[in-house]
Amino acid sequence: MAPGRLARLMVATHNRSSIEHVVRSMEALGIPREGTGFAARGGVSFAQLLGMADNITFTLGHEKFQAFKYLPYGPLDEVMPYLLRRAQENSEMLAKVDEERALLMSEIARRGKSLLMTA
Repeated sequence: MAPGRLARLMVATHNRSSIEHVVRSMEALGIPREGTGFAARGGVSFAQLLGMADNITFTLGHEKFQAFKYLPYGPLDEVMPYLLRRAQENSEMLAKVDEERALLMSEIARRGKSLLMTA
């Protein structure tokens, strides 16, 4: 890469400890989390598969990190094997469904309360 050029990195993981490690590294290196001007100055963003680790994505967005959801598309015979591999790799997440449900309900309640207070 040429001197003075900025790089962008997307961390695509559902693993909470990996994300926490990246966040700590960003803080240690002084890499900003704000999304403003992201494309112009480089930075780090996070991505998770739509429907998986939603609580992580919501938390990252709430804390002003660049957070994205991605949705694979294409012929079913090509997409389904990919989705099955992701589900197998993230089987420990399936065991945490109750935890994620509670976090999502808490977020829904927080947003509802916020709406009622501004109405």
